[in-house]
Amino acid sequence: HTTRPSSHYDDNTMNAEVLESLTRLADTLAKLNEREYHTGTIDGDDTTKDITEATAAMSLSSQQSTPSSNEQQQEEKEQQTIGYWRSLPTEVTAAYQLLADGAEYIHATSTKYALVGKIDSHEGGNLALELRKGAQLIGTGTLLLFSPECGSSRSLRHYVKQSSRAVISSLLSLVRAYEDGSAQGNPNDGNNVGAQKTGAVWSACDGLRLKLPKGNRAAMRRELMIWVRDCNESIEEFDEMLALGPRDDDDDDDEEEQFSESEMKIARAAVNIMKCSKNTLGLVLKVCECVGESLDESKAGDENNKELLQLITNMHEVARRIGEGVTNFGVMLYPPLEASTNEEEFEQWQSTKASKTSRLDGEMDIPSLGSTSLGLQLEHQLHALAECVICIKKSELTTVTGEPIQTCYSDEVNDAVKKLMEAIPVRCKDSVGGVTSWCA
Repeated sequence: HTTRPSSHYDDNTMNAEVLESLTRLADTLAKLNEREYHTGTIDGDDTTKDITEATAAMSLSSQQSTPSSNEQQQEEKEQQTIGYWRSLPTEVTAAYQLLADGAEYIHATSTKYALVGKIDSHEGGNLALELRKGAQLIGTGTLLLFSPECGSSRSLRHYVKQSSRAVISSLLSLVRAYEDGSAQGNPNDGNNVGAQKTGAVWSACDGLRLKLPKGNRAAMRRELMIWVRDCNESIEEFDEMLALGPRDDDDDDDEEEQFSESEMKIARAAVNIMKCSKNTLGLVLKVCECVGESLDESKAGDENNKELLQLITNMHEVARRIGEGVTNFGVMLYPPLEASTNEEEFEQWQSTKASKTSRLDGEMDIPSLGSTSLGLQLEHQLHALAECVICIKKSELTTVTGEPIQTCYSDEVNDAVKKLMEAIPVRCKDSVGGVTSWCA
């Protein structure tokens, strides 16, 4: 009989230690802000310490940024420029490799962990320590993509955070099942908890390795296409409701899916704004491609490239307001419409309206649509649409050859800009008439 060396942890201790480490890593990833680059250090146990050291070893910043006012910080977050468009820099490629390596390591090790852990809890504890190593690789890769040096877009930061958290969450669930004993047992005893948890880990790892968009272009295009899809779904739904015609208020039957006669105009105006929003998002997709094609990404740090990348960044952020805006006023569009005023929201909008209007450069006048929540959301949407199209039309940037950026636009883009410049004032006029009819 041999005695197990005292330097070995018992299985419960090892699983508990890994569980604690994974929990802290999960909390760290949850706190990452998709709106900004991560430039701070990470405090915590060995897992997060190792991630910080690995990140620093790859020459990434580990210093806290200088504090500034909330307003300044918000402006900086909105103006953070992407570092590239199509060609992945070395740092980004390295980060993706870490994510892939971590996912593959966890995928393979989790299989052994589930098979061995059920019959040999001590060996299962050793494999739990190996699972933590894979988690550290994923944590490091995620932080690299959140660093300023990688120049990731907000879209990419969103998707990498979402995918990496899914892996760590599923891994937590797997280790917890063996730590609390719910997956323990004997071979062929019918307890499939471990197998089920392992399947979830595999699925999350495959999502990280195979479905995470590669680079800024892929991530930003995916978000744009999701917003377009959401627009299409909302348009289809509300077009069907409008086709039902106005409800008969004298009828005792419950017709909750129909607008009243006074609501029909504002509802139709709102749906037309949805259609205008979808077309504008499609325009942004095409413009980003045109501008991206004009970049010379072989010249790292080129000032002209930086300005063009800033244009892509700015257009995408306005597109975000448009895409999310459709959802924001869409949820208010179900009958019966709420016509009460929202004074707090109205005052907040009035305080920022002047700065929003100045971005339109005198090209378009967006009318006031009252103080109801729906009216304010539609007014926000019209401002975002106008700002986006005017930015595309009047940008003073130049291509790498010194020509106006508009020369790289396709005929399809120029035609869409012209049509939208004509359509947005019509949408404004329809909205004024709709609000007047509704709130009269």
